[in-house]
Amino acid sequence: MAQFRAEFEETEPVVNVYEFDEAFFHEFRYKRFEAYTEEWAHFVYDHRTEPHGRTLHDYDIVYGPIANDRVGAQIARYKQGYITFDEFLRRIQYIKGITFQYAFCTQQAIEKLTKV
Repeated sequence: MAQFRAEFEETEPVVNVYEFDEAFFHEFRYKRFEAYTEEWAHFVYDHRTEPHGRTLHDYDIVYGPIANDRVGAQIARYKQGYITFDEFLRRIQYIKGITFQYAFCTQQAIEKLTKV
């Protein structure tokens, strides 16, 4: 992604690498999504369609599947009324190459990151 973005902006790519010790989880409010679930789909959809870009939760850290462009395309189809929510959920269940990510949503969570 950094390479693509850098080419688009005609600059050099920069990737920052951080470590996080999961032993700190007990200090935070966190949410874990272990798969593409209905709860995850609602969470992502609600945040992707929030008109003011506000965070709609009070978690310090959220972990779960990445809502990549393929998921984004299904969100758009659902939002535009082309598919039902059940169809949206069915389609994302079959997306190959599920990848997970952490979102550090508060300053106190960000402060636990160690730059490598």
